[in-house]
Amino acid sequence: MNYQHLKIILGGNMYKIAITLRKKEDHMTFFMNDTYYQFLSPYFDIELVVPRKDRQYQDVVNRNNALLICGGNDIDPHYYHQESHHSNTLEDHLIETMDFDIFQQFYEAKKPILGICRGIQVINILFQGSLYQDIPSQYPTLIQHNKDYHHVLIQKDTLLSRYFPSQIKVNSSHHQNIKDVPKTLKISAISEDGLIEGIENNQILAVQWHPERMDEQHQKQFMQYILDFIQNHS
Repeated sequence: MNYQHLKIILGGNMYKIAITLRKKEDHMTFFMNDTYYQFLSPYFDIELVVPRKDRQYQDVVNRNNALLICGGNDIDPHYYHQESHHSNTLEDHLIETMDFDIFQQFYEAKKPILGICRGIQVINILFQGSLYQDIPSQYPTLIQHNKDYHHVLIQKDTLLSRYFPSQIKVNSSHHQNIKDVPKTLKISAISEDGLIEGIENNQILAVQWHPERMDEQHQKQFMQYILDFIQNHS
């Protein structure tokens, strides 16, 4: 399905997607990286979400077809029962709480949830998985995951495998990675050094790399992956 066909199905309207914002280092200013906007805005009406005191986001859930949890700082490891590694730069507590709360509310409503970079880690933790807090010290590898491009192996019989060949080259901008994945999530992509970089289930699509920073062809394929997934939930 291409975008023009999608607009016909939706009566000329676009899908609506909620994105949780991040805080700048001043801890006062909310922002979203421009690359997400450039990637999504041709296909979605975007609602930007900030933390709420009452932690209730049901109106956001009702207005939107899907949720995206994007990149950011490190998750507080007490959520997966570990002490914090010295390399961590922890996410703002209000942002973290918002991500967790809105995820639960979208999930309970059975609406699609997408995760990119930190987003895949948030999702894995909320399903009771765990993380490598620091790849260089906890999973020594020749790949520099904080800055290198590398290959990932797309796993057979996954939704991701319908859109990409068995091996693709992706960007890499992280020092943490998901570790233990619960049985409620299916592994969809594994890096060439064995780290898990994609997970999915009937309501979740999440990857460790940044598709919005990839080349135009990758972006188009990944967007088709997202649109078809949301269409199947509509």
